Amino acid sequence: MRKFFALLAVLVLSGCSTFETTHTQSQCIGAMTTQEAYGHLNPNRFTIQVLALTEERQGDVKKYIRHIPGQQPVWVNWKHSQGYRWYAVIYGDFATKEEAKEMIARLPAEVRQHGPFIRSFADVQRDKQTDVFRLR
Repeated sequence: MRKFFALLAVLVLSGCSTFETTHTQSQCIGAMTTQEAYGHLNPNRFTIQVLALTEERQGDVKKYIRHIPGQQPVWVNWKHSQGYRWYAVIYGDFATKEEAKEMIARLPAEVRQHGPFIRSFADVQRDKQTDVFRLR
């Protein structure tokens, strides 16, 4: 039941409803498993983790998503780790680490202040214990 409420909270914060998994205004794509979200992506490509927050700060997720520029995909991952619920926001699909690094330099200060870092999709795909919401 806790998991359901956590997932519901992310949907509400992102502007998505639980009954509507495609919403053009907020660009919500919907809830999915790690495999559904990332399984089709090339594991040799890269993404940027721009934010990770505990459940107590989940309201901040929506604030930071608004600051992420462009049309690159944005995912919110929810997982239970070390006794806490975590929300991690990952951004983009980049061919090289250098391309991802250049994007980090162009991110707004509000996003950069939380120490975004580069992850390979191979790393993201290995994490089977997350529930994912693709926002755009």
